[in-house]
Amino acid sequence: MIHKRIIKGLIRKEFIQIFRDPKMIAAIFFIPIVQLTMFGLALTSEVKNIEMVVVSKPSALVREVKTRAIASGWFKRVQNVEETNVADPTELLTTYQAEAVLVAPNKGLEYALERQNSPIQILINATNAQRAQQVNAYITQILAKVAAHHGYQLGGPAQLALDTRILFNPQLSTTDFMIPALLVMTSFIILMIVGSMAITKEKEMGTMEKLISSPASTADILLGKVLPYFFIGIGVVTLMLCVGVFGFGIPFRGTFWQFALNGIALAACALSVATLISTIANSQQQAMMGGVLVLLPAVLLSGVFFPVDNIPVGFRWICYLNPMMYACTNFRNIILKGGDYLLFGKYFGILLLMAITLATLAYKNFKSKLN
Repeated sequence: MIHKRIIKGLIRKEFIQIFRDPKMIAAIFFIPIVQLTMFGLALTSEVKNIEMVVVSKPSALVREVKTRAIASGWFKRVQNVEETNVADPTELLTTYQAEAVLVAPNKGLEYALERQNSPIQILINATNAQRAQQVNAYITQILAKVAAHHGYQLGGPAQLALDTRILFNPQLSTTDFMIPALLVMTSFIILMIVGSMAITKEKEMGTMEKLISSPASTADILLGKVLPYFFIGIGVVTLMLCVGVFGFGIPFRGTFWQFALNGIALAACALSVATLISTIANSQQQAMMGGVLVLLPAVLLSGVFFPVDNIPVGFRWICYLNPMMYACTNFRNIILKGGDYLLFGKYFGILLLMAITLATLAYKNFKSKLN
């Protein structure tokens, strides 16, 4: 049974403890801004597993472009896309069916090679700016080799015109790509650290026995300890978004309700993991070490710095158990692409399911420890 009056008192007590400690205030509000400023530039890695679709009439030239692309090791085959019957090539990028789309004139690639005034259009998803630059360079290089093989040369007398359009991040700004990811990483780290130390601090100070002997139930104690950090987490996420939009000038093309729901699910996941760790640890030092053991792989396997597609298939399944990966993809989808509803609903649903599962595990483990 949940007692609102008891929970309100525990929340008030927790907020008083938080704001009495200057170090805690610095950790919650100052460190995220510093990290956001320091890591505003992206750390990139080698680009592989590019999903490219060639929208053109079937021909030997189209097959040669595809063969060279696959043989290069940069690209991979796109399944379930009928390339000869694509009504809107941009839709392939919006729905994540492809990362790049090569669109030939209606009469095909051969016509574009014979009539140099007929441009070939390249559509690229540039939510990852530096990756988009390399994708553009790869495609241009392949087209140049194919054109040379047929007696044409890019930039030569028989010039093949390319019309490249960069979508979602026209300026190819690494900041626009990194800020949504840093928002996830920093808020998750802060909530994990301060949240995991909330219960272990009571154990070290010897006040846990007083809470157990009080009329408060297990749910009352957990909600009273966790909810203050949950509200603070939502505030931190909102603060970082404001810094990103007004300080770094990143666009915000989605809706705020999508952003808020994704932030709530992220905070719930982070605090559920933190609570689970604190029910296992007996001291703040143990909680800190447990948090580090969880955070390091969670950050590296989230797509924040390294694309998930670059991770070997044998280890990639771990990424799908990582709530940071879904939160990061969803924030980029909301902030940069306008928040595709299908993608948002899918990833938000997964985050919510993870939060409920982790919270249930933390509750059961905490209750068993009390018993």
